[in-house]
This record gives sequence, structure tokens and C-alpha cells, in this order.
Amino acid sequence: MIYLASTSPRRKSLLKEAGICFRILKPDYDENPNLKGTPSCVVQIHAVKKVESCQKKIKSGTILAADTIVYHQGKIIGKPKDMKDAHFILGKLQGRWHLVYTGVAMFWIVSGRLTKKIVFSEKTKVRLKPLTSKGITNYFKKVNPLDKAGAYAIQSSHGGIVEEVKGLFSNAVGLPIELIFKKL
Repeated sequence: MIYLASTSPRRKSLLKEAGICFRILKPDYDENPNLKGTPSCVVQIHAVKKVESCQKKIKSGTILAADTIVYHQGKIIGKPKDMKDAHFILGKLQGRWHLVYTGVAMFWIVSGRLTKKIVFSEKTKVRLKPLTSKGITNYFKKVNPLDKAGAYAIQSSHGGIVEEVKGLFSNAVGLPIELIFKKL
């Protein structure tokens, strides 16, 4: 059995679309926004901590967790604190390239014991369309930015603010499903 250590609707949707049967486990871990390190390292640490917080909840199975951040101009950008922060973040990203990193952790548990562990990250390059302040406000009327790294939803048909993607689209959504298939 595969367990997804996440409450993200985007991750649930990606697994369902891929035809993977799974159950949900709610991680008992809050991401540390002050964690230092490379973007790749930070998302991997968060993903591992999410799996570890769920490890004792099952006897046997594979636990999968992920963490996604945006990286722009040497800074890690997570989820906005509020709408003002979301507007500021999207204002910085609009019309520019940035990187989306997703860290993935998969732990295989047999009879309550960890038997195998895979941790990796993937990076996707994304460019948003140029947006005015009014355009950003209108976009937020259609898409809630508060639970999304970078304050936008790449998969959303509302507003279509993504201009170009280089790399795995699924990774920019929050789960590099093609790589997970290979690892499973």
C-alpha cells in the first residue's frame, strides 16, 4: 500500500491521474521557513520530516511525501503569509524565469521497520507572463494564492499566467510523478 503524507489537493490529483492507489496520512510537521541550505536540500529535508512524522502510523507500506518551493534571485520563496505578501511575490515573479524545486521522500516500512529510503529533488524552470498590479488582483479573485509556493497555481486554467515551462510540468505542480513511477 502507498500512503501519501500530504493533504495537498494537487498531489492527490497527480497520483489519481497516474492511476496510483493510495491512502492519505496527515503529516504532523510544519515546514520551517527559516531552514538554511540550498533549495534542493531544503525541500528534501522537509519531505523527509513529513514522512518521519507519519512513520509510526503504519505497520507496512510505502510512505511518500513532497515539498515544493520557488527559487528566484537567490531566495527561496514558499507560501505567502497573507494576500499582501502574495501580491508582492507574484509582482516579483511576473514576466521572469524562476525555478521550482520539489523534494520527494519515499520510505518503505515492513512490520514497523524502515527497510528502504529514497530521497531526491527535481527542478523545473518556469516563466510567468508579464502582469500588471490589476492583473495580479484579478488573478487572485480566481485562484487562492495562500497555499501555493510562489503565490500561483501552474495547473490552474484560471488566468493562464504561465508563459513557458522547461522540465517536468508535474514537478512544478508539486510532485514529479514520472520520476516517482521510476523509483516505485
